[in-house]
Amino acid sequence: MINHRPQTLPKKSSSRAYYWAQLAFWGCYLFISWIFVALWGQMSGAAAAIFISHTLLLLCASHALRQLYHLQTGNTRFAAMMMQLLWVLPLSAIAIQSLLHLFIYGVLVFTPLQSDIHTFNMGSFIGYSINTTIILTLWSILYLLRSEFSKRRDTEIAHWRDQAKLRDMELQFLRSQINSHFLFNSINNLRALILEDPQAARQGLADLATLLRGLLQVDTHTTVTLREELDWVRGYLALEALQFEQRLQYEFAIDESLLNAQVPPLLLQTLVENAIKHGIASRRQGGLISLRAQLLSAEQWQLEVENPAAELPALHQGNGIGLANTRARLTSAFGTQATLDLQLGERVIARVSIPLKTSP
Repeated sequence: MINHRPQTLPKKSSSRAYYWAQLAFWGCYLFISWIFVALWGQMSGAAAAIFISHTLLLLCASHALRQLYHLQTGNTRFAAMMMQLLWVLPLSAIAIQSLLHLFIYGVLVFTPLQSDIHTFNMGSFIGYSINTTIILTLWSILYLLRSEFSKRRDTEIAHWRDQAKLRDMELQFLRSQINSHFLFNSINNLRALILEDPQAARQGLADLATLLRGLLQVDTHTTVTLREELDWVRGYLALEALQFEQRLQYEFAIDESLLNAQVPPLLLQTLVENAIKHGIASRRQGGLISLRAQLLSAEQWQLEVENPAAELPALHQGNGIGLANTRARLTSAFGTQATLDLQLGERVIARVSIPLKTSP
């Protein structure tokens, strides 16, 4: 099936490069031809006029072939285009030699230089046509290779630009999901505390306002520092502790050298939320959540969130929206260099391996 691609106009810089290439190629051809004629001792005014005329005709023919190529682009496969050249180039060469011979015998024969001109010979006409075909073929191959390379490069650049836009849209969608989910849970927790402990509810609203300001500030960032992420998680845990009270305990073991390491926004908060939802909330006695960050190597570090398993193990499947979004945001920020694994057992461990990139 033919791949139809929209025709695009050449850029000004590309057109300028093309015209310079034309002048350079055919200028070199004329110079080399001139040298050979001079070495053979055939140089004369008539010979110079013939070679200049021939070069100009070749330049015009190559430009016409370029226009034909642009008309065919998007409608003809590259292989089919090469097959067309098998008859287009010889036909162009015959046309050039015909025009050149008409010029020679129609003009130069009536000048004082007529002694330098030989009578028409079919053998020489065929030989010159073959030589012209060869030089046109060389130009066409060079032009087609350069043009196809440029076209493929532009297509690849456009592809990666589209991929970047798509990733950005996916990331914005994932963030909107997470932000809405987090806001919904927080408001529900605060609503439950308004009648029980108004002072705690007011403090919770202040913590929530601080978190929302932070979320708005990083909404357009692919990554933030671990320090910022930890600040938001502490606020989030404070909000959740209003509901769970003594059932929720938490501890931090963070390598301070990693505080400027880059993580996707809300990655840690999502893992902590997952630990509370599937671990602490599913246990009558609650439990301890441990957050750890340690350096694995000069290029890689690890983030862990550990919590007790649910009393009913089936409740902790680890394949919900939160983890799926987390994996998607890790891929968007770091590609395949970042991974998220979930270890199930008496203690559930969400383990994230991230390439070490620090803020400036």
